[in-house]
Amino acid sequence: MCELINSANGTMILQEIGEGHWLVPGLCEKDRWNPEKQVDYESVKSIWLAVYQRINRLTQNIDVVIEKSPPNMMRIEALAAQFRSCSFLANNRDPYAHCSSMLYRLYEADTLDSAQRKQVLQSYALDWSLRSVKIHELCGRLDMPLITYEQFCQDPGALLPKLSLPGDITGSIKIHGEVKVKDYAAQGIVNQNERQIANLRAEEIAHMNQVLAKYERLLDFFGYQLLR
Repeated sequence: MCELINSANGTMILQEIGEGHWLVPGLCEKDRWNPEKQVDYESVKSIWLAVYQRINRLTQNIDVVIEKSPPNMMRIEALAAQFRSCSFLANNRDPYAHCSSMLYRLYEADTLDSAQRKQVLQSYALDWSLRSVKIHELCGRLDMPLITYEQFCQDPGALLPKLSLPGDITGSIKIHGEVKVKDYAAQGIVNQNERQIANLRAEEIAHMNQVLAKYERLLDFFGYQLLR
């Protein structure tokens, strides 16, 4: 989604995957998901502006900086207050596909025994749940527009009315262009959920449900449901 938006004229990202928190040593520490984390916001602003100014000197036409570091949600208002203007977009993905993706991306999943796999997946299910509580809260309190991974994959054009960007920028987004995601080859927008959920075993889904069942109303808000 970030890469697609960045196909527009006059946009840029701060870092190669669009996550500027990796540029600020204090912002990307292990406690980055802690909402009480002490952050030097002037330092964040200084580092991010320096990247913008360097790129803008070369191109002379940057109007929008796209920033998508996931832990931003824990301090979104404090970060936003550092800049002249900003807009938000909330995003979420089916929890089973998300957890499977994390397992296979960050671990040698097929070398883990059954207990290890279930432990990792249950931990990611809890992370998904707690972060989804925050997304739900921001959507309500800040009237933040939401587009899910599934909605975007089904119709990439559904992204456009969710963006509060100048019309000339929105109009130049190459909405049907190819994107490079993680280590996949550049391709059109493809929903990977079915493939990734198929990597989960029945007992692993049941183990994840011990967490997710406590958040069934939250799943419903995002259009998801428990797998049985």
